[in-house]
Amino acid sequence: MAEFSRIKRIARVIILITCVITIGLSGCQVTERVPDASLPQSGEDMRSETQETNETQTLDEEETKREIPEIYYTYHHLSAPEQALYLEILDALTAMSGEVSVSTLDSALLDRVFEYVLNDHPELFYVEGFQYTEHFIGDALTQITFAGTYSMTRDEARRSLVDIEKTLSGCMHEVPLNEDEYSTVKYLYEYLIDNTEYDKDAENNQNICSVFLGGRSVCQGYAKAMQYMLQKVGMQSVLVTGYTGTERHAWNLVRVNGCYYYLDPTWGDASYTYDGSETRQAEDAVFLPPVNYDYFLVTTDELSKTHTFEDTAALPVCDSTQDNYYVREGLYFDHYDRGQLENIFDSDAVKMADYVTLKCADEQVYREMLAEIIDDRQIFGIIHVSEGTISYASNEALCTISFWNIF
Repeated sequence: MAEFSRIKRIARVIILITCVITIGLSGCQVTERVPDASLPQSGEDMRSETQETNETQTLDEEETKREIPEIYYTYHHLSAPEQALYLEILDALTAMSGEVSVSTLDSALLDRVFEYVLNDHPELFYVEGFQYTEHFIGDALTQITFAGTYSMTRDEARRSLVDIEKTLSGCMHEVPLNEDEYSTVKYLYEYLIDNTEYDKDAENNQNICSVFLGGRSVCQGYAKAMQYMLQKVGMQSVLVTGYTGTERHAWNLVRVNGCYYYLDPTWGDASYTYDGSETRQAEDAVFLPPVNYDYFLVTTDELSKTHTFEDTAALPVCDSTQDNYYVREGLYFDHYDRGQLENIFDSDAVKMADYVTLKCADEQVYREMLAEIIDDRQIFGIIHVSEGTISYASNEALCTISFWNIF
């Protein structure tokens, strides 16, 4: 994952102060002319002042009325001053405008809110970073102006967006849109993984162009592409960054059927994720299913076993499991249940795929399942064969057991 560039440009504005020498007084005096309250102002002055006041009120009212869709998670979890700055940055980046004045004198806040904007808006794929100018009067900082830096011209960005929409048109036409958002997320997750290969050398691998125009990317490209598709169907999602081990990584927070979950589409690409498993099998090679669901709609506790969060915008505690893949697909076990196992292995889905992964609620259930299915060799009775070879892998950290070459 690459960090965005930030260029600081400081401009000192020197104001000449005229010294007014008054007879009888020595030294310099800076004076500011203020209208005498006891003197009536001209009608023109009063009309001008009233007009400025009305214009200011109109701008304030327009800003107040501006509704930002709920799909942009971070914006709705900021303070009012941060939201104002967020919109200033967003408008400047969207328009690819030159320097604009912003409503803060805090460069650290500017840096932080810039990241918030990018974490909410994967469509800003052409943004490379930003630069800001600090304006001083003497030693007093009076203004900061902001300007984005870009990897494309306006025309190039516009053409890229048209190409992205063409690429996604088929996917968006087929995506299931109904009251159950689980099926929508699952469809988009599988579409992304089926159409993308992990490649550290991919061009534009920090943005959605690498995925939708090149079909190859890294974690930030995967996560932003997933977010882009979710937002297109009206679902709230945000880019989350942190670490897996010592490597920087990116994934998603998504709201599904009213609850928050984490989703890591990069680790859903099985060739990238099947790591650290404790494997016991007859053959040397570990089977890699086309899609891995271990990090599909998981809780904070589950994700925290392998992912470390950066200190960014406030994130919710995700504690729901109702739309976790294994729960929804009937592959979740809170105790050993032979009847449930027989139903799973008898299902058309498992017979067609010739593989399945089971998820256990905790380590105790995991060990009980291994003892019954593997150590006691009940697996052969469950799949109704008297002998043969079945390949499997067990992952103690995730409490999962995977089977393939079943039939």
